[in-house]
Amino acid sequence: MNYAMMVENGFPLPDKKDPDNITFSENLFSKILNQPTQVCRCGKILSLQKDDWYLDEEGCKYHLGKQIFSGPDYGLYSCCKTISQGCAFNKHHVSFRRPVENHKFVQTEDVKSEHNNQASNIFSIDCEMAFTTKGLEVVKISLIGVRGEVHYDSYVLPQNPILDYNTAFSGVREEHLRDVTTTLDDVQKHLLRLLNKNSILIGHGVENDLLALNVVHENVIDTSCVFPHERGHPMKNSLKYLAEIYLQKIIHDGFKGHDSVEDAQTCMELMLWKIYSETRSTFVAQPVISKPFFPKVIQSSNNFLLTANPSFKAAFPTVIFPPAVLCFQVTIFPLNPFLPPPSIAPFFNPSIPKPWWQM
Repeated sequence: MNYAMMVENGFPLPDKKDPDNITFSENLFSKILNQPTQVCRCGKILSLQKDDWYLDEEGCKYHLGKQIFSGPDYGLYSCCKTISQGCAFNKHHVSFRRPVENHKFVQTEDVKSEHNNQASNIFSIDCEMAFTTKGLEVVKISLIGVRGEVHYDSYVLPQNPILDYNTAFSGVREEHLRDVTTTLDDVQKHLLRLLNKNSILIGHGVENDLLALNVVHENVIDTSCVFPHERGHPMKNSLKYLAEIYLQKIIHDGFKGHDSVEDAQTCMELMLWKIYSETRSTFVAQPVISKPFFPKVIQSSNNFLLTANPSFKAAFPTVIFPPAVLCFQVTIFPLNPFLPPPSIAPFFNPSIPKPWWQM
């Protein structure tokens, strides 16, 4: 992403006049969420200037899903298919604001390394949040590599008391944080050991993760911008929608909570699919895949190949041929669009420029 796009999306960035000073512009949504007076999930107006703004004898009754504005269920909520006052309950009100001012920002450093331009310096990140007395704070972080390997996966102890674990979306429960001692400082130190200024960081709504972690990193790829919403900025497609459309993969099924590792892997899958589809001279349709998978990268002499589950069997002659040959695709059975069938893989050696991570 270029600097203008990062400013537009509210990324934390170093001040051009004073690099030690961190600035971030408020986008449409952050302006609403950072108001001193906000509307809770239940519809009640809250004044965050009060110390006990979250207390209420009646509690907070709200809906987990969104209201539907099309089709036969028009006006109903997606979670319970009713128009009731709320189908979920929490004894405290919550705020969606981000308490970024309560912790110092750290910046990834410019480190010279032979791995700077290689696949080992490409990562995908995702964080899960919980509601605290100061707003949304990170309670889990996952960082994965280009092959799907987990580099860092940890629960995080928030700085302030938790009002709602947000389990329906975060997947985090009280028992997960019971014996956790990892703080945001610990997470920042670990990330700075893994990442440098040249690291490519992939994610969905990455500005939210970086703001939650109080980390400044400018070399990012945001799947919500790579696969833009048809209505344009500031609207964004959900990761669930992109996974279903481009990968035929179902994530966030129901309200059982997100998995930060799965979300980070899905972002990496989307970018691998995007790169493959744009570097082929043939038309690449949306993948038709029998079940969720995560591709693993295997570097060859002059190209990169990807494999899926060992149990997956591609059918010959369903194949996307090299660019030098007549290109066509006939889908007979579910096809992994990243890899030629094993029967022709040994002969798949087209003259292609250097791999994208070495350019």
